[in-house]
Amino acid sequence: MTFSKTPNNRRGGIFYCLSLLKNWGLTLLQQFYSDLIFWITPVDLSATASLMRSSYSPKTKGRKPRDPADMLRSLLIMTKLGMSVDDWVRALRTMPVYAILSGFTPDDTPGVGTFYDFFRRLWKASSPHKTGRLKRRLKKPRKKGKKNEKQEPKNPKITQKLVSRILPEGKIHYTSKEHDLLQHLFQTLFVLPSAAKGLIGDTRHFRVIGDGSPVATGDRSYGKFLCDCRKTGNWQCVCKRQFFDPDADWGWDSYRERYYYGRTLYMFCAADSPYDLPVYPRLFRASHNDTVSWICGYRELRHWFPD
Repeated sequence: MTFSKTPNNRRGGIFYCLSLLKNWGLTLLQQFYSDLIFWITPVDLSATASLMRSSYSPKTKGRKPRDPADMLRSLLIMTKLGMSVDDWVRALRTMPVYAILSGFTPDDTPGVGTFYDFFRRLWKASSPHKTGRLKRRLKKPRKKGKKNEKQEPKNPKITQKLVSRILPEGKIHYTSKEHDLLQHLFQTLFVLPSAAKGLIGDTRHFRVIGDGSPVATGDRSYGKFLCDCRKTGNWQCVCKRQFFDPDADWGWDSYRERYYYGRTLYMFCAADSPYDLPVYPRLFRASHNDTVSWICGYRELRHWFPD
């Protein structure tokens, strides 16, 4: 599979990018976009195409797909600026600096469908969700006990069971997951280059620290009604509803002392890194305890970084 190339794909680096921006008023651009220019241009994403080759069809007919490195670079800038896909596509077409920094020519930028097609290539599953979109509503739990007092665990021996089951000595049995390609990209393009530069500490005596953070979803916790029970006055029906984020559930945010609807982002960081660099991010169910997330995540971490 070959990918369509734009003139600024021939080499990377900030100096080449700045040479492309001269035609757009270099002084003005440096004044307003210097932080973004120096943030994205040193990042080497040239290995993206080889890592994602299995996600593209080997056929040679038809229009060549966009270079995955350009698409990934563009998504990084979009996330950095906090834009949605629709707003980002509009920005690429109206702000030439964003197109050039992404790796596109200002008169040839991808559309909304191209970005969503790229999302599907990053997710190794036929469905964007792990669970079905039709399910019964999850009731918001009620906290028992006094304020700032932790609840008793439902299964007090869960930690001991998990440790003895999934953290044995010897070979680690790992089941492939939908997000494996994302982890492979993050490992190859960011973690290993940082390790080679000594930014995450001594890899021969590597130490990590993990912690979970609540990630609230934009979906509604009560879903979309598909039945006619409300017309009969039954507002507490147990019929299945449609959820746009069916993988989310209720979790407890101990820092803010409240429940939230979403997931838990459990992040393993290099304990000896002066920059607190992450080495393995993992999304778990919001209802998971941090201890359970640590054990399961650490098992996967040993699989991805066996050395």
